[in-house]
Amino acid sequence: MTELVELQHWRCPWCGDYLPDSPRGTAIDHIIPRAYGGPHRRWNLQLLHQECNSAKGKKITAEALELADAHGVTIAMDVGQYRAGVRRRAAIYAVRATRQLGGEARARALAAARNLTVFFPETRVHAVIRAAAEGSGPLTAPASEQMLPR
Repeated sequence: MTELVELQHWRCPWCGDYLPDSPRGTAIDHIIPRAYGGPHRRWNLQLLHQECNSAKGKKITAEALELADAHGVTIAMDVGQYRAGVRRRAAIYAVRATRQLGGEARARALAAARNLTVFFPETRVHAVIRAAAEGSGPLTAPASEQMLPR
């Protein structure tokens, strides 16, 4: 566990905040979720806050896709259903985040949410949607974070 926390520079990969000094409040997470065929190997483990681990659940992140490719792991899932779930969660956040804004800002935020195809840490999802609502950023996540196997 000490090795993991040091490799992560004492930061939670999901939220970016520092991890606690003790194991209490942290959880060992499988980057490629076990539910989709992720192995219980050192290269597939990371430490997250308990709350972040719950928020991540069995989401497939861009990092999980890269790791699966690097280690020859096939992610067992229905890609269409997964993409629909990503867009649905992002759209819910977009509506909540833009409730107080005008229709044009909400339309931009929803367009950004519809363009997401892979889930990545929630802080980045929120940043993409906020930037779109403000009209100051791209409507999508970086291309490297949108790849999902067909």
